[in-house]
Amino acid sequence: MKKYLKYCLLFILPLIIVAIPLEYMIRLVPNPYKYKYDWMQKNAENVEIIILGSSYTFYGIRPEFFEGNAFNLANVSQGLRHDLYLLNYWSDKYKNLKTVIFPISYLSWFGQGRLEDSSESYRCRYYKIYMDCNLYPDISLYNLELSDFRTARGKIAKLLFSSNDLGYDKFGWGSTFKLSDKKMTKWIDGTEAEAAVKRHTVKSLDYDFKYSQMKELAEFCNRHNIQLVLITTPCWHSYYDALDRNQLNKMYELTYKFQKEYHLPYFDYLKDNRFKADDFYDSNHLSDSGAIKFTKILDQDIKTYRQYKEAGK
Repeated sequence: MKKYLKYCLLFILPLIIVAIPLEYMIRLVPNPYKYKYDWMQKNAENVEIIILGSSYTFYGIRPEFFEGNAFNLANVSQGLRHDLYLLNYWSDKYKNLKTVIFPISYLSWFGQGRLEDSSESYRCRYYKIYMDCNLYPDISLYNLELSDFRTARGKIAKLLFSSNDLGYDKFGWGSTFKLSDKKMTKWIDGTEAEAAVKRHTVKSLDYDFKYSQMKELAEFCNRHNIQLVLITTPCWHSYYDALDRNQLNKMYELTYKFQKEYHLPYFDYLKDNRFKADDFYDSNHLSDSGAIKFTKILDQDIKTYRQYKEAGK
């Protein structure tokens, strides 16, 4: 038995010797999670507008086009659980935060949305490693970049080939959905939209868990005198035409109920005909140029709402 353990150790030791410096080097590769955490550590006192949510807002809202000090704290596949955690994390530092923007999508109200149970569970470790997230056990594979070699391999490639494409800008906006990179074949034949709708359509319209989380978000904003703004981002007709009408109607029913309960502004751009084909990267995400257009419209709508509210109308 001792001899067996000795051979095991001799086999494992070289792997450990290689893995430790490799893990360290991978963590040096810039990523949006670390950047956003560091930015908020330095600027939470001065930020006036925070954008939460998933890829819809990560790629769709460009803070530099807001009037005021805005920052995009959204990430791909980021659920409400993480939004709440991040918003609360800097709660004792907010001095100028006036507005929190939160996206309501076709999928938002349903299920529990646990990232660790999804096909993108590898993202959990980004919150654990780079955002001081306590939603996961202290001792787990989420503490290691190398626990998912598939994604670690891409970061190793960045190290080897010195890629300068960060995938985000200094305001936290996701910069990779460039109109110039749009995949026209899937866009034209509608296959991308069909696949997206299939991923986003749920088996059950159970909403109790998500609704209680949304109430936490609204009550946090109320306690801190912050205006919570609900939005639904624009989509191309190939996406919204394919949506299940029962789920879509339930989404609107719950959104209007929540809006009324907390007296919130809700801006619905889902079928907004001001957005043309070139404003989209795919059927349900805006392109880089479309994000500029959308942010300017949203900024004006929020300012108009605030003026009406201040005027007592």
